[in-house]
Amino acid sequence: MSTHPQTAILPGPMLGRLLGAAPDVITGIACLIVWISPLTFGQGAVKTVVLMMLMEFLLVHGTGFFTVVALLEDVSRVKRLLAMSGLLCFYALFVGAFVAVFRAWWPVWVFLWLAASKAIWIFAAPRDREAETARQMGAWAFSVVVYLAAVFGGVILPLPRLGITEELLPTLGLPGSGEWIERPHTAVAGMAFYYFAMAAFKGWRGGAMESAVPPPLKKGD
Repeated sequence: MSTHPQTAILPGPMLGRLLGAAPDVITGIACLIVWISPLTFGQGAVKTVVLMMLMEFLLVHGTGFFTVVALLEDVSRVKRLLAMSGLLCFYALFVGAFVAVFRAWWPVWVFLWLAASKAIWIFAAPRDREAETARQMGAWAFSVVVYLAAVFGGVILPLPRLGITEELLPTLGLPGSGEWIERPHTAVAGMAFYYFAMAAFKGWRGGAMESAVPPPLKKGD
């Protein structure tokens, strides 16, 4: 009788894949439109995408901690909730700083949209604890790599400005100075790449898991 396991792909529900990847596709398309035609969504569109890159750093940084805390088995639910509340308060300080710098409340809505995009993927295709832990940590590791690629790719690669020309910069209201302020097209292009890459990951790897499944037994085995 054969005892060797056979590797199989167990696809998640198609609807779950689509729902999980949809927010990132929408955000990636919006970033691409801003890169090509920066005033399509208004005067503050470029500033919003630059802020999204900063917000995404917070989310990428925090996702690993939240995932570990949420899936701890030897810690009570109350302690896990308290730990996550503490993390939320910590990251809320940074969001508050963005509100102060940009002198507006819209950074809060940007942060909530990005956080909701991640939550939708988690709840669109639920799995058991072990599978969910592997999926979440895999997604977090992938997001770290892709985010770093988006940031350093924007600095190293000779990306075209497209619609975000030097003549347009003074009208965009970008505060402060630095790479993303002086060359905001690098942040916009990087974010478009990041969200499309995350959508591809969630739609493919997030919806299919490899597991060892024994082959069906035949008569006489």
